Amino acid sequence: MRGELYIDNRDAYTDFGVWITEGGYDGLLPFPELVEPDRNDWPDEDGIEPDLEKPTLKPRELNITFVRSVDGRSAGALVEHLSKSGYHLFRIPSLGREWSLRLIQSPAYEDWDTLEAFTLRFAEDQPVRPSFMAIPEGRAYVPPSEYELDGVPLDRYGVMVTEGRDEIMRSPTVKTNLSRTVLDVDGRIYDAGKVVYNSKEVTLKCCLIAGSMTTFWSCYDALLDALIQPGERSLYVDYNVEEYPCYYKRTSGWKLESLRGRMVVTFNLTLEFTVFRMDGIDYLLATEAGELVVTEDGEYYIDLNIYAD
Repeated sequence: MRGELYIDNRDAYTDFGVWITEGGYDGLLPFPELVEPDRNDWPDEDGIEPDLEKPTLKPRELNITFVRSVDGRSAGALVEHLSKSGYHLFRIPSLGREWSLRLIQSPAYEDWDTLEAFTLRFAEDQPVRPSFMAIPEGRAYVPPSEYELDGVPLDRYGVMVTEGRDEIMRSPTVKTNLSRTVLDVDGRIYDAGKVVYNSKEVTLKCCLIAGSMTTFWSCYDALLDALIQPGERSLYVDYNVEEYPCYYKRTSGWKLESLRGRMVVTFNLTLEFTVFRMDGIDYLLATEAGELVVTEDGEYYIDLNIYAD
């Protein structure tokens, strides 16, 4: 337990008698959420037009649960230290990273007979935005991905999408057209002349696997950097041969599954699909083996719909 956590360069176990519970690192991992951009939402057009010229990140709030022995020193020593003015530097050697946090509150306490656990909530007012990151080669432990972000397969970031097809294929809600009700008439009068769709949120369940802590942070930072670049993102989905305009919203559900040997983390990635419409069936030319045929320059598939007439 010694040497696992340092707070302002002081060993949390030696100086304050506390250590972090299993799973206690999870709250430190989520990407900062994107500030919701301004948007145009035209009533007669599908989707939205978001202003993503300069995307900004929200401050983060996170929980860390500590444990201490009831025979040890009081938890008040740690809280007293964290109540001092300014930010406090949390460094976890096993993760190879540090965070500048300030205390907000203590939302939970549990008595475990000889041990007690208490949760402290912190704010990270200025989340760290990664500088330009080269796209890593993180695909050593994950299969080739069916998803590409701006033309880069997600396996390059060490990411495997474990669930997502249902979310992708789900149709968005329909925008409400003009309508009115009349007091002495049943129902309502609705303009059904045109059907257009809202934007929709899509959440992909992901797993990031890396062979070392250095590789993990390289993949982590590069993915965040790619997600928060100015402008819309493009998510290409191989199994239905479609490309969707979208932007990053947030991540959630981060869980550190393994810290020994391979670094394994699971999380949910939420994107906003700015325009999405389920059109008719597309017919693409394929070989007898089921492989799609591309044009000579390797850029395009051959759409058989244009020959249907």
